[in-house]
Amino acid sequence: MRDQHAKHHGCLQASFIVHDNLPADFAVGVFRPGRKYPAVVRFSNAMGSRQNDRKWDGRGMAVKLRDVNARSLLSTLASQHRPAEQDFLMTNHPVFFCKNADEYTSFMSIMAMPRGTRRERVRFMWRFARFFFPRRLRQAWIFVATASRRPGSPLAVAYHSMTPYQLGDDRVVRYIATPTRRASGSPENQEPLGDNFLHDALVSTLDPSTNPNGEPVVFDFSVHVRHAATPADVENASRRWRRRRDRKVSLGRIEIPMQRFGTAGDVSACEDLSFNPWNCLPQHRPLGSLNRMRLAVYTASMRVRHRLNAL
Repeated sequence: MRDQHAKHHGCLQASFIVHDNLPADFAVGVFRPGRKYPAVVRFSNAMGSRQNDRKWDGRGMAVKLRDVNARSLLSTLASQHRPAEQDFLMTNHPVFFCKNADEYTSFMSIMAMPRGTRRERVRFMWRFARFFFPRRLRQAWIFVATASRRPGSPLAVAYHSMTPYQLGDDRVVRYIATPTRRASGSPENQEPLGDNFLHDALVSTLDPSTNPNGEPVVFDFSVHVRHAATPADVENASRRWRRRRDRKVSLGRIEIPMQRFGTAGDVSACEDLSFNPWNCLPQHRPLGSLNRMRLAVYTASMRVRHRLNAL
């Protein structure tokens, strides 16, 4: 399984459509006015284990664009032969609870502690509490805000890249995917039922037999542009961007049509997929220490996972 985001709710066929009227200074990399890409959208829980959807957890959305007709950074930096793809990885909160790679390494060393005995659990809880209190109270709030949300459907959530990315030569941005149109009969406001209710919500919403005339579910895809970005804006993934001259610019939309999924073959194909922020065009280079860490960690995780799964 993946080290993080191990439990997926579905890998869905989609289209990524760039706006026809995209401003010329944002027509960079994959964002070419009117361009339409076949895409795969993977919805998931953030934990590295497959747990009940009712438990506290982050929620993820990973988008893979196919046929981008260009070589990705991952192909060059990791010496891999990769298809012509572009990946976007997002989670259900605007910022991350760890500032940088050092903090995240410390946090993950705590999460890796054994918890089999009562003494081990007490030691773990003590270390966990000490990580946040008293020095990281704001980050503790971000952690709780990310993990405590329990949406009725993955299609009812706004997703954010949290970490920053380059856009062209001189912009620093974060990505945002926001639901703008939901299929009729979408269960996002229903009381969650069952251990896998997020998968069930996707099936219920997108099933062509129950919604034969259903229109596609649509997410707006935007960038939050940081005005006069500083090194701290790039290196501190927990910092909110709230300058007066910051702006949000819509670049396109993601359309998810009615479809059937969830067969054994679909599940296997979804598990085989890998998503990496460095699987991108150079114009969309990931920024900050957390993203630099992900280049090594995600690539190694993918290689081990694929080898163990005999891919």
